[in-house]
Amino acid sequence: MKIDFEPVFKLLNDELSKINHHLELICAGGYVMQLHGYRATVDVDAFYDSNEKINEIIRKVGDFFGINRPDELWLNSSISNKNLKPPMSHCEIRYQFSFLTVKTVNISYLTGMKLESGREQDLRDVSVIISRKKNTEPFSLFSELKEMGFHIDVSMLLEAYGMAFGMDWLMKFYTENELELQKLY
Repeated sequence: MKIDFEPVFKLLNDELSKINHHLELICAGGYVMQLHGYRATVDVDAFYDSNEKINEIIRKVGDFFGINRPDELWLNSSISNKNLKPPMSHCEIRYQFSFLTVKTVNISYLTGMKLESGREQDLRDVSVIISRKKNTEPFSLFSELKEMGFHIDVSMLLEAYGMAFGMDWLMKFYTENELELQKLY
């Protein structure tokens, strides 16, 4: 089920205005995947300063739209437990309201975040990004992510490429690049 989060963010802004509180979100995860047409999501993972009052407002907004889950609010900051806050150079403003700014990481930065986490869903997401972009250059992606400051396990990256293009492609890549790969292990 794809959720249009724009009206949700608008209501969040309205609720923040009632307490005269400005909030900045840096969104990542499935929400960014949804914005780029890769898959739908039911929650928004974001970096933001959380407190009891903010969580109460988030819950109220989620209850209004019926999008909170029993174990998790529609907007949560749990991503900050797994990842460092992205540098602003890799973020763009999605919505600018009077009391709420919604930023998103770019898809390249999200790829690095997902590879660093290494969870199965994240690897599937990376494989979809790689496949749709028709990126058949693991070494260049590895270098790009390294330049962004990520510490990527090359085996995770290659696993995502195998998911994207199949085991025959991956075997051929290993064979053709054996010496270069040995330097990375």
